[in-house]
Amino acid sequence: MKIITIKDYYGNYQEVPVDDALYAEWQELQRESDRIRKKEYYHGSGVPFDTVESCYAADGGDYLDQMVWKDECRRLYNAIAMLPLEQQRRVYMFMDNMTYADIARVEGRTHPAIRKSLLNAFNHLRQLLEE
Repeated sequence: MKIITIKDYYGNYQEVPVDDALYAEWQELQRESDRIRKKEYYHGSGVPFDTVESCYAADGGDYLDQMVWKDECRRLYNAIAMLPLEQQRRVYMFMDNMTYADIARVEGRTHPAIRKSLLNAFNHLRQLLEE
């Protein structure tokens, strides 16, 4: 018979007698817990990668897909920043679900002028993103 010390819900420690087989399992569990704790501390996160991956999976997406999506967004916004200010402003308005007519009304321009400006901006963005 061996004795193990267990901390209960209220923070009190209790000594419990157990047989040798259960004691061996308890020691193995303690070693595994220590190994995981040291690994998490070493890698600095405190959160196991499996937990992070399952959180992303719970959101309905794959972790790798989300990383690729963030990279694509970063590339797109960097490319938009390379456009002239007038085109940047129009592209952002278009991205906010404004129509050509809405943008023309806001800027005091004609519908065809806004359409042509946005088409030129989209062509320029395509070229920048292909590089």
